[in-house]
Amino acid sequence: MKNFIQIGLIVLIVGLFTFILVKTPFKELGSPKNQSVTIDKGNLPPLGLATAPITVIEFGDFLCPFCARVVTDLYPQLENLIQQGKVAIYFRDFVVHPQAVPIHNAARCANEQGKYWEFNKEIFKKFMNGEITTKKEVWLNLANELGLDLQSFEKCVDENRYFNDIQKDNQEAYNLGLQGTPTFFINGKKIEGINIPAIMSTINQLLQQ
Repeated sequence: MKNFIQIGLIVLIVGLFTFILVKTPFKELGSPKNQSVTIDKGNLPPLGLATAPITVIEFGDFLCPFCARVVTDLYPQLENLIQQGKVAIYFRDFVVHPQAVPIHNAARCANEQGKYWEFNKEIFKKFMNGEITTKKEVWLNLANELGLDLQSFEKCVDENRYFNDIQKDNQEAYNLGLQGTPTFFINGKKIEGINIPAIMSTINQLLQQ
């Protein structure tokens, strides 16, 4: 009889816990999608003013077609807000395709001469246009188009000078549990993929605060 009473109490407790769990709204349980997190901006310059109240931090890969669409589809919608000093975009390296590492390094080499974002946007456009952007000659041609000192740029590329910086960004992406590219953090709120309506909605809500 004692065993039956003990079993009955266990069933009652489990049932009560299940009822409470089911009746508790998911938001109260702490949905990660509703939480804002503090994200380091990295060591690359922003597209826009560093003092902008809204920061968009993108973790991206130069061989990711969806990241390339960010340049062609999202940036034009943010251009006015960037020029008005309301939004700043920061790019963090999250190399999903290992063969993209040299491209990320080349972009950082362009940053040495103040042309990071010009290189970033143009290399994505070339990728979207079907060019094989893993070739060194493509980076050199782009560096020439941007008016860079080619000797200094090529030396930086050949040294793979920013490998450690790229790995640091990658490690942070893994620590954050990111699953793919692009992943955005808008004032700490995470948005996965090129979900432009969600991105613009989040930014507009922040602008109204």
